[in-house]
Amino acid sequence: MTDITSIATGGFLAGKKTYIAAVTGIVGAVGAYLVGEMTLVEAFQVIWPLVTVAFLRKGVADGR
Repeated sequence: MTDITSIATGGFLAGKKTYIAAVTGIVGAVGAYLVGEMTLVEAFQVIWPLVTVAFLRKGVADGR
C-alpha cells in the first residue's frame, strides 16, 4: 500500500511533473501537425514555450 505522505509530496514523480507536462504538450503539438490540425508555425508556437519551461525548470532545480 502506498504511503499517503509519499503521494502528497509527489511520490516517484516528484520533480518530474513539469517535464512530463512539457513532453505531453510537445507530443500533442507534433501529432496535431501531422494530422493537419495545425500548421508548422502554430506547432512551433506551442512547442517553443514548452521547451523553455522545461529548461527553466532544469535551471531552477540546479540552482543556477
